[in-house]
Amino acid sequence: MFQKLGRKFQQFMIGRNGPDDLARFSLAVAFAFMLVSVFVNDALASQVLMACAFAGVAYCYFRVFSRKKANRFKENRAYVSLRTKLTAPLRSAYARFKEWKAYHTTHRIYRCEQCGQSLRVPKGKGTVKVTCPKCKHSFTAKS
Repeated sequence: MFQKLGRKFQQFMIGRNGPDDLARFSLAVAFAFMLVSVFVNDALASQVLMACAFAGVAYCYFRVFSRKKANRFKENRAYVSLRTKLTAPLRSAYARFKEWKAYHTTHRIYRCEQCGQSLRVPKGKGTVKVTCPKCKHSFTAKS
């Protein structure tokens, strides 16, 4: 029974846009509006939030069942481009933080007293003599 229903739905979806990133985002925003409307005490504000949630769900269904795939593709591409521009700095900052954290658990960073060059020394080696490769200044440091 469910297999027959699944095949009928697959046939129905042929030529339609289907779920994409913008449809998922509109559904998530609609869910957020619904959730916020539960906690709002004002009846009018709650109704407005539920109306916005309903509009988000309706827009999601419109996108999923639309037959104008080229138009929906352009809209989704614009959304993904905007999302990438907004989230790229956060992703790169997170990657830099992870790299910094991994790097600083295995090495200590010192600055050359003469030229200010950053020098890394492996941790756990005791007192070591560090020589700057830039100006050849030597000093001792604890690793």
